[in-house]
Amino acid sequence: MLGASGVIVDGNSYNVEFLDGTCSVLYSGCNEASDFTFQTSGAAELAANALLDQVFLDGVLGDFDSDPDLTAGCEFEFICGAFTPWAGNGVVNDSQLVSNDFEELGDGVSHVAVFVGLHTNDEANRVYAVWSVGAVPVPVPGPGVLVGLGLLGVGVSSLKSPR
Repeated sequence: MLGASGVIVDGNSYNVEFLDGTCSVLYSGCNEASDFTFQTSGAAELAANALLDQVFLDGVLGDFDSDPDLTAGCEFEFICGAFTPWAGNGVVNDSQLVSNDFEELGDGVSHVAVFVGLHTNDEANRVYAVWSVGAVPVPVPGPGVLVGLGLLGVGVSSLKSPR
């Protein structure tokens, strides 16, 4: 699995990609609040928990919960950890680490401090969760409104047509 779209975090839709790299490369230096989609520990924790609740699941697309190495960047079959950074100073970053274990008891979220130069290519069971704001749905008028507009259009056009 390369990522997911439409992940709901605190009522908002986000997309997430699972990428190998360093925080400083994946997050524009990893040294300012604006580098991160989630900018507090609580918000990053909600995002990490959303991965457990909505993304790392077994289903028709794959067994992403019981087989963690199906996640891009994770080559260890028993556990995959995905960092969601929320603060950094250019040297270390604060992240929420979601651990997706092949057994449900091992799943969880914890706060960790990570050296911004840590390259997850060197960690067989670690990857970065790179988040972006998802598309905002545009509401579509209900069928009654559409029928009403259609009838209004027919009525207006019949007034203009010569007899």
